[in-house]
Amino acid sequence: MSLARWLDFRRGFDHSQLRPREGRTVAEQWTARFAGLGLTADQERLYLQLLGSYEQSAAQLAQAGGTDPDRAAAALAALAELGLVERPVPGGTGWRAAAPDVALEELLLRRELELRRTRGRITELLRTHRRSRTETGADELVEIVTGRDSIAELWRSLQLGARDQLRVLDKPPYIRRADPELELGALGRGVRMRVVYESRVVREPERLAEIHRFTAAGEQARVLPELPLKLALVDDAWALLPVSSGTELQAVVLLRPSSLLDALTGLFELHWSRAMRLPAPESDEPPQDRHRQLLALLAAGLTDESIARQMGVSTRTVQRWVRELMDRFGARTRFQAGIQAARADLL
Repeated sequence: MSLARWLDFRRGFDHSQLRPREGRTVAEQWTARFAGLGLTADQERLYLQLLGSYEQSAAQLAQAGGTDPDRAAAALAALAELGLVERPVPGGTGWRAAAPDVALEELLLRRELELRRTRGRITELLRTHRRSRTETGADELVEIVTGRDSIAELWRSLQLGARDQLRVLDKPPYIRRADPELELGALGRGVRMRVVYESRVVREPERLAEIHRFTAAGEQARVLPELPLKLALVDDAWALLPVSSGTELQAVVLLRPSSLLDALTGLFELHWSRAMRLPAPESDEPPQDRHRQLLALLAAGLTDESIARQMGVSTRTVQRWVRELMDRFGARTRFQAGIQAARADLL
């Protein structure tokens, strides 16, 4: 706003807005307008008085508003700290209102920042509230855990506490590299473990070797081209999943027994039934079993290179086997070969 427009605004300010309407005082009328800015009634009144004039001294403002001079001086000092008024120039006594389009916008931004900071403390306050309660109520069925270290420690605790079964939908990204001993320890305790991996996970040679180590110890592993979310179900007592897509590394939901936990259990079982079994890393099986393994890996969405690493053969060998299968089923594409294999009950 230019200086000329700002002076025109002040000269044209409607002083009738400062008069009480319908039995309400000026402060009552404008508190409704400025309530969100955190201004007191004195501060609002003095700011509005200054908006209607070029400049006034503290004494003039106090007299015009019927305010104690000390209160007026304190209110003006507070307005100056907020950037809503300009202090008198050296040797002068006149206070001026700052342009509202700049001053109020800056004040609003400060308030918004304070609100965001307060909102960020809600989780901490909620935990304090829960610790003070002796009974578990419906409001404790869901807990939000934030921060990489806190999430990693929670997952570690859940794995160590598993007694019956662990069911997992496994997809990137990961908080940190998994500790194989935790899973092997759970399998050693007799915990049944079923994991559905997204295909890009098993494309990584190191990760695939680790998964084979788990399956050799008793884990049941299957693969799907894509998974909708990361999910861990521990016994029938807890579910762990991201707060939302894109927050996997920042915040998770810990869910206790409820109808929502039952729904997530059903979601896992649905994907488990659709997933393809991850074949064992063997390359000396008969051709029929080798083709079955190849079909399973193709259906899981693995590339020729990943299949070659999985089966311990060259990429050219995989490509030759794929052509043989396509010729066998009269298929023009790998997808058609998979459909024909499913109809032939080879998968």
